[in-house]
This record gives sequence, C-alpha cells and structure tokens, in this order.
Amino acid sequence: MTRTAPAGRLRRSLRQHREGLRFCLLFSGYTLLAFIVLYGLDDQVVVPFTRRIAWLTHRILRTIGVQAWLDGVSVGVPGFAVRIKNNCNAIYEIGLYTAAVWAYPASIRQRLGGFLLGGVALYLVNLVRVLSLLALGRYWPGGFQAAHTYVWQALFLAVVAACWLAWVGRVRPVA
Repeated sequence: MTRTAPAGRLRRSLRQHREGLRFCLLFSGYTLLAFIVLYGLDDQVVVPFTRRIAWLTHRILRTIGVQAWLDGVSVGVPGFAVRIKNNCNAIYEIGLYTAAVWAYPASIRQRLGGFLLGGVALYLVNLVRVLSLLALGRYWPGGFQAAHTYVWQALFLAVVAACWLAWVGRVRPVA
C-alpha cells in the first residue's frame, strides 16, 4: 500500500495542476520557437528592427535639440555613444512576452490584441531605456555600466512580466 500511495498522489497532483502544467509546456515550446525563428531571421528581422530603434532614438534626440549622430545601430551624443545589440533591442523580450500570451488559454482575438499592445509597450519602454542609458553615459559615465547591466535588465524583465500580468487580468481563459 505504501508503494502505490505516492504514485496515486502524483496522479492526483498532475490532474489538479493540469492547466498550469499545460501553460508551462506551451510557454516553453513557444519561447523556444520564438527564439529559433528570431535567430534564423536575424538579417531579415532582427537587424532591421535594431536599426529602427537606433534611427528612432537618433530622431528623438535631434527633435528635442540634442546634437546626435547615427551609424547603423550606433547612436551617439557629444562625449558618449552606444551600440544597440541583440540584448538591448527588446526583440527577444517581446518574443518571450508573445510566447506567454500565446500559451495562455484565450481567444485568438485576445491573443492578437495582447501581442500588439504588449509589443508596442515593450518597444516604447526599450526606447526609454536606450535614451536614458545615453543620457547616463553622457552625464554620469560611472553609473552607465551598473544601470545597463543590473538596473535596466531587471527593470525590463519586470516590465515584461507586468505587461503579461496586466493582459492576463483583462482576458477570460477559454475553457
């Protein structure tokens, strides 16, 4: 009797947590798929996406009267420049967010809306990140590395989670 009891508890636990396990498996699969697609389409999608962020950063700086220059994915202001790389372009974070949206039991319409709104929000937050890091590098170079590596990395992942939780709070799961 003691030998079958743990197996029975395991089966009951798996049945009880079936939806959570399903979400975790789908989320893992969609995340892997998103990253494989993005990695495979680096030249067609990721590089132009990154160039667009650099261009928009440059355009915003010039619009507000800041002397700035642009060279591909590098943006500079007098005394400081950044090169926007894959980990700083938000595309993989948007892929992670999208995987979570598609793994959650919701209608296609809700998922598309969540993907679009969340993707735009993450893009805009990333734009703020790039602009703030440029300002930090220019006016407080000693704080740039810590802000880039620790503060913004953690903050951006928190924003990804917050976007997803906000979306989940607005949709009803499809049974």
